[in-house]
Amino acid sequence: MAAENERRELEAKLKSQAEKEEEEWNKSVLSGVKSAAGVKYQDEALSLSESIHQLVSSTSFNSMEELRHTQETMLKEICAFLVKRTNASFVAVLSQLVRSFHDAVPQVARLEDSDTLHYKVAADKKDVIVDHDEDGNEENVEHKEAPQPEITVRNLPPMDDDMAYVLRRGNGITFERVVDLNKGLCVTDVKFVEGMFFFDQKRQGTYLAVPIRSGKKVVGIISADTLDSLIEAELKDFEIPQFMSAAFILSAFMERSELLYRNQILKRRKESLTVMSKRANTLPDDMAQEIVSSIQEMLPACSCCVGVCNLTSQILVLSSSGPSWQGTCNGVVDETKEEHGLMMKAVASKLLEVKTREESVEEVAIPILDEQKVTAVVHVKSAPGSSIPQFLIDFQTSMSSVVASVLLSPARSAKRVLSIIAAAAVGDPKNLFQHAAAICRWHSSSSSIKIVAKHGPDSLRILFEEEETDSNVIERSSIPACEEATRSRAVSFDGTSVVVPLMHKEDDRTPYGLILAKTSSVSEEQMSILEAIGSALSDAFEVVEFRRKMSIASVTALEALLKKLPKLRGACLSFPDSCGFNIVARVLGSFSHPVVVGERLQNFKAFQKVAVAREGCAAVGNILVAGEELEQTQVNFHEETPLVTLSSFADILCTVAERIRWEKMRVDRTDAELREGEEMLLQHFNVCRFDMQTERAIQDIGMIYIDNIRESLHPNELGACIFQAIMYILGHQQRDVSQWKRCRKLITHHLFKEMKMIDIRAPLTVHKLKLARERISALSAADIAMEAGPHALQLWKWVLMILEIQGVE
Repeated sequence: MAAENERRELEAKLKSQAEKEEEEWNKSVLSGVKSAAGVKYQDEALSLSESIHQLVSSTSFNSMEELRHTQETMLKEICAFLVKRTNASFVAVLSQLVRSFHDAVPQVARLEDSDTLHYKVAADKKDVIVDHDEDGNEENVEHKEAPQPEITVRNLPPMDDDMAYVLRRGNGITFERVVDLNKGLCVTDVKFVEGMFFFDQKRQGTYLAVPIRSGKKVVGIISADTLDSLIEAELKDFEIPQFMSAAFILSAFMERSELLYRNQILKRRKESLTVMSKRANTLPDDMAQEIVSSIQEMLPACSCCVGVCNLTSQILVLSSSGPSWQGTCNGVVDETKEEHGLMMKAVASKLLEVKTREESVEEVAIPILDEQKVTAVVHVKSAPGSSIPQFLIDFQTSMSSVVASVLLSPARSAKRVLSIIAAAAVGDPKNLFQHAAAICRWHSSSSSIKIVAKHGPDSLRILFEEEETDSNVIERSSIPACEEATRSRAVSFDGTSVVVPLMHKEDDRTPYGLILAKTSSVSEEQMSILEAIGSALSDAFEVVEFRRKMSIASVTALEALLKKLPKLRGACLSFPDSCGFNIVARVLGSFSHPVVVGERLQNFKAFQKVAVAREGCAAVGNILVAGEELEQTQVNFHEETPLVTLSSFADILCTVAERIRWEKMRVDRTDAELREGEEMLLQHFNVCRFDMQTERAIQDIGMIYIDNIRESLHPNELGACIFQAIMYILGHQQRDVSQWKRCRKLITHHLFKEMKMIDIRAPLTVHKLKLARERISALSAADIAMEAGPHALQLWKWVLMILEIQGVE
C-alpha cells in the first residue's frame, strides 16, 4: 500500500511539473512572438501562434507518421498564412539537406555546416485581374466584388527526387546575406541585384527571406517573392517582422512537436522496459534487444550494443545494431576495439563513462549493476559528425536499475534463465542443456562442455555435448575430477577439466549427473559461479523430467476422457510457462483450432480449461477441451456434468503428479528400477483413479449400508444387481453370485478390503468382467438414485470405473 501511495505521489508530482513546464513554455512563446512581430503584426502573429498551438495540442505523437503529418501541416499553414496576408506570390520553407524538420529527434545541425538548402513546402498565390471596359474603366464596378486570389499549398519533391528544388551556396545571395549574417533580407527588385538568378534567369520582382532559428543558430529559412505577381505587388522592408514572427512560431512549434514526440518515445520505451523487467519469462537476450531497439528509435544513425562481461574481461554481445558492431566474432567484443576499452572502464569504475570531442558526447558506456557488481554494459556510439543527446544518456541511466532485474549477476541469472527455459519446455531437455552449456562456457572460458548422467557403476552417458563424438558413453576414470566431484558432491578441478555435480534436491547423497567443462585454468570465483549454474540446472532439469513423465502419464487420462465424453473430438494437456501461458504438451484427437505440441496455445478463449492443481496451490498443468463441444454434451440430472468429469480427471492427474514427484530422480538407463518406472507411467492414471474412487466410496458408504444389504432377503433389485457385479469383479463364481440367497453371504465386513486389494494394473478375468457388465447394462443413474439411493449409485460408478479401466465396454 505504501509503495502504491508513493507511486501515485510521484505521478502527481511529475504531472504538476509537466503542467508548470508547459505554462512556462507558453509564456516564453507568447513573449517571443510579440517581440518578433512588433506592434503592427502582433495580432496576426498571435492568431497564427494560437492556430499552430491547437494543431500541436490535438496530436498524440504516438508515431513517426503523426509527427511528420503534424509538421507538414504546420509548414503548410505558415506558408498559406504568409502568402494570404502579404503581397508575396510565392512563399516556401527551406531547410538543410543533411537533416530536416521531419527527422525523429531534435538534433538539427547548423545550416552553416551545410552548403545546400532544400525546398520543403511552398504556397502560391495567383491574383485575379478585374476586366475593364473599352474606356479603361472597371465594368460594373458598383456591382462586382474584387475576386479572391487563388491560393495553392503543396509539398515539394523530396531531396532524393530528380525534381527536387535546392539552393546551393554560391548561387544567389541567400547564404551570405541571410544564413551567414542570421538576419532578414528584402530586395525590392531582384532584376538589378548582381548574383540573383531564378532558374538561371534574371526576373523582375521583390524577394524576401528570413532565418528560422533554434536558439541563436539558423536551422532553415522562409523565403518569399513576387516574381509571379500579376498586379505588380511588392514586398517591403517593414514586412520582415511579420515573416520573422512566422519563422519564430515555426521554429518554436517544430521543436515543441519533436519534444512531445520524443517524450512519447521515452514514455513508451520506459513502460515497455518496465513491463519486460517484471515479466517472469523475459530472458537477458530479450531485454538486450529491447534496450537496443529503444536506443535505435531515439538515435537512428548510432551504433549500440548491450553486452555482458565475465571474470576474464571478455564482453559477450547479447544484442547490437549499427556499423560499429558488424562482424563481431562469435558475439565477443574484440579487445582491440576502442569500444571494448570504454565498456571495460565502465565495468571497473561502476560508473557512467563518456568519450567527448569538442564538448560533444561521441560515445558512452552505461554499467548495469546487480548485487553491487557490474553485470552488463550498454554502449552507444554516435554517427560521424553527430553527438549523443543528453536525454538519451539520462534515459538509459535511469532505466539501468529497472533492467537489472533481468540482467542479473551470473549465479542469479543462471537460475532465472534456466527456470524460464524449463517452464517453457514440455519434456525435451535439449534447449535447457544448450543454454546451460552456453552459460558454463562463458563463465569458465571452456573450449568444450558436456552434460552427462550416471550410466552404471563406472560409466557416464552423454546427455548433451557441443561437439559430437562417436560414442555416447565415456569412462568415469578418463576424467579424474569426476571421481572427486562425485565423492565430495562439490565442484572439482583436475588441471584439464572442471566438473560440476548435478544433485537431486530431495536426495543429496550422490549426483545423478555432471557438467564437464574442458579448461586449463579456473579461479575460485569461477568455480563458485559454476556451482550455482549446476544447482540451477539440477532444479530446471527436474522440472523438465517431471513434465516428460506427466506428459506420458496423461495419455491414459486423455484417452479415458474422450471415451467418457464421446462428443469431444480432442483433448490436450498443457503446462504453464513462467508467465502462465499454456504450452501444449500432449494432444489426443483433433481440434478446430491449431494445437501444436511445444507451442503456446492460441485462441485460448475457444477452450474450456480445468487446472490440475490442489486448492490453494499453483497449477501443475491444465486439461483443455473445445468449449463449444463441451457445451453440446447433454447429461441426465443424476449423471456427472462434463465439467465435473473434467474436474475429477484433473484431480486424479494431480495425484499422479504427486506420485511422480515422490519418485527418485533416475537417469541411469542401466538401472532396472528406471526401466520399470518408465513402463509404469502409462498405468499411473488408472492406479490413482482406482485408489481415489475406491477410497471415496469406502468413506462415503460405510459398513451400516453394507450390513443392511447383506441381511436383506429381498433387497432393491437395482442394488442387488450392483452387488452381484461387484462380486463378479472380485472373482467369485457365477453359481455363488447369480442367486441373491447365495450372493449375500459373500458380502462380509472385508468387502472394502477386498475392493482395495484389486491390482488394477493387471488384467482381471474377462469372463467375470463381462458377467458384471451384464448385471448393470440395463441400469441408469437416474433409476439407481431414485430407487436404490446414493450409496448404490456410488458403487455403480465404481463398477463402471473398473470396467472402463479393464477395457470392457
